[in-house]
Amino acid sequence: METTKEEVTEKELSDMQSYLETTLSDDPAELTERLASLNVYLARSGYLLAVAKNKRDKAVNGVFSEYQKMILKMPATVANKFIDSCVEKENMNVNWLDRMNRTCVHQGDNIRTLVSFSKEQLRLTKSGY
Repeated sequence: METTKEEVTEKELSDMQSYLETTLSDDPAELTERLASLNVYLARSGYLLAVAKNKRDKAVNGVFSEYQKMILKMPATVANKFIDSCVEKENMNVNWLDRMNRTCVHQGDNIRTLVSFSKEQLRLTKSGY
């Protein structure tokens, strides 16, 4: 079965997670290639995060519709916990994608720092320091 652009698959998330957990060398060429890939992952994870939040909102609405009478009798904090427990998978995907998206940002920042450091080392080596 072919997946659509909006579908978040467990395999895609696992593949993205594995990529983000890969240790890099300090080779500037590898770092710049990684930075280009991270930009793609950043865009994809941002889009998937929006899709996951939309799915979670729909799931929350479904839970509320199904259990409305019971939920309205509960204290607000208990009702929120109940609804959250009913949309556990959707919450997990939102949290996971949010962390993945932020990891892409942080890794990009770190790579730019490493590339700048390498350039400065090269400059100092060529100037005789």
